Amino acid sequence: MCGKNKKIIIITERYAPEPFLITDLAEEWVKQGNEVTVVTQIPSYPGDKIYKGYKNSKLVETINGVKIVRFPTVTGYSKSLYRKILNYLLFMLRELWFAFIASKDADAVFVYHTGPLTQALAVIPIKIFRKIPITIWTQDVWPDAVFAYGFPEQGAFAVILKNFVKFIYYFCDTILVTSPGFIERLKPYTKNKIVEFIPQWVPDEIMKCDPSPFNLTEGASKFIFTGNLGSMQALDVVIKAFAELKQEDIVLYILGDGNKRKDFELLAKSLDATNIKFLGSLPQRQVLHCIRQCDFSVLSLSPNKLISLTIPAKFQTYLAAGKPILAITAGEVSRLIQENNIGIACYPDKDLIIKSIKELIATNKSASFTRNLLRLQPQFDRNKIINTISYYLI
Repeated sequence: MCGKNKKIIIITERYAPEPFLITDLAEEWVKQGNEVTVVTQIPSYPGDKIYKGYKNSKLVETINGVKIVRFPTVTGYSKSLYRKILNYLLFMLRELWFAFIASKDADAVFVYHTGPLTQALAVIPIKIFRKIPITIWTQDVWPDAVFAYGFPEQGAFAVILKNFVKFIYYFCDTILVTSPGFIERLKPYTKNKIVEFIPQWVPDEIMKCDPSPFNLTEGASKFIFTGNLGSMQALDVVIKAFAELKQEDIVLYILGDGNKRKDFELLAKSLDATNIKFLGSLPQRQVLHCIRQCDFSVLSLSPNKLISLTIPAKFQTYLAAGKPILAITAGEVSRLIQENNIGIACYPDKDLIIKSIKELIATNKSASFTRNLLRLQPQFDRNKIINTISYYLI
């Protein structure tokens, strides 16, 4: 960023107390002497319920120097497609108004794009009437994300969707992506635009590494999965694989929450998988302590062409923990694991997972994996990445 004392508007679907990286970025910009305003909704993710201490109504608050303008959300989105679409539409409409008002006299607008690209619609009137630089940091590639849900890739709907994506990116000055694989996928929609790979990092809140309430001592070989428990994590096949190893003193700890948690718990119970322990969710600052109590970390993703391009934020957290990674996925993460020799990668198939678990335990490469993990950490250095984002912002 050119200088300090800039007024920055952040448009985001999620913000603290929801566990997203944008909070760390916004607070760092404030520490650097900038005025930051976040436009978002009332927090409800990942539990699909309003956070304690909040009401589902308009609110302006300040957290760690960041001004946050919140508007109501729609809950029930995890179980109802209708309510999910309604939430997207209402978010888009409310954000159009609140972001435009907040952007008066702003120096830059930053869109933290998770979920629907419709959240970026607010940049259009801002760009037309305010003439402000717009930067978008996309975690989710459209239109691929829509097609991944089964929508047709040909026909009138696909044409409209692709033109919408081009239209949004036309009004963005800089497009940042969280995976190198996204760049090629966005080329048809970002003609003559700057598109740069900017990885995620481990937030300061996680790096505090406060002690957790758990003493993870069960199992001669301890694996841990952290993060969202949803349909994109392929946890059903992971649970089935670990269930077959319950007699071998191999334990899987699952730390996190999400709309599929109850389903996964029922699956583990039906398989009598006594070696799978659901820990629930913890404050971010206690997550690293849990991971470091285990021998191996688990990163699983469903097998589709969009998901295979992503590098989930937990990858960086596992790097910071220094624990060898069992990557149950194909694509970008698998490539990183294999190229840097920091664990073992396999396709989300029960038999392949069992084979990889046994191989990871039997190998004498754990110390080598850990050294390579530590060697890779500087590529995801927090301060370096934030400075790069700031450079592109204004």
